[in-house]
Amino acid sequence: MRAVRASALSGYPCASPNADQRLSEVTLYLEECACANDACPLCPPTERRSSRGLSPVVGVALLVVIVVLLAATVGAMVMGFEDVLTEPQPQVSFDVDYHPDGPGNGANGAYINITHEFGSIEDGSQVFVVDDAGNRIAWEDVWTGGETVGPAGEYAHIDGSGSDSALRPICEAGQHYRVVIEREGGSSSVLVDYEIPTEPTATNAAC
Repeated sequence: MRAVRASALSGYPCASPNADQRLSEVTLYLEECACANDACPLCPPTERRSSRGLSPVVGVALLVVIVVLLAATVGAMVMGFEDVLTEPQPQVSFDVDYHPDGPGNGANGAYINITHEFGSIEDGSQVFVVDDAGNRIAWEDVWTGGETVGPAGEYAHIDGSGSDSALRPICEAGQHYRVVIEREGGSSSVLVDYEIPTEPTATNAAC
């Protein structure tokens, strides 16, 4: 190894301030520094240990992970609310009129009239009257109904006989009849949930 002049070592903490210091002390200095950091200028640059490039790499990796997680979260939210965004609740109102003594209905007994009051006009093939046993009939198949639910004033006459014989007749208080809309995408909404409030005074023979 070439002799290193003492002036080249001046100012370094592990170097000897004596200009006549022996070469062995210079060698010891190099061993102590061990090229561990940039404070040792006698080491070749390629041998200096440096972590300067590590922080940017870690930062980029963390940024990529965060972006991926955010994209996955947003995607899940969009998929979860897809039906809500594309198929809003119908803005429609109904009135239910209960006739416990079945006036003008003959032997069919008590009945209810479910009347479209105002709001959106829906497809009569997608709107169903459902009883509490799960039986149902499309609005358009009820004899007073039609191809559309609306305009205002149109109604479905429900007594469990004739065109709506798929439904249970009104036999007692507490029975439920619902109006449900079912979309082609598989979603559904309950538009009316009506409970028979009192015992009927006229009943169907099927009761």
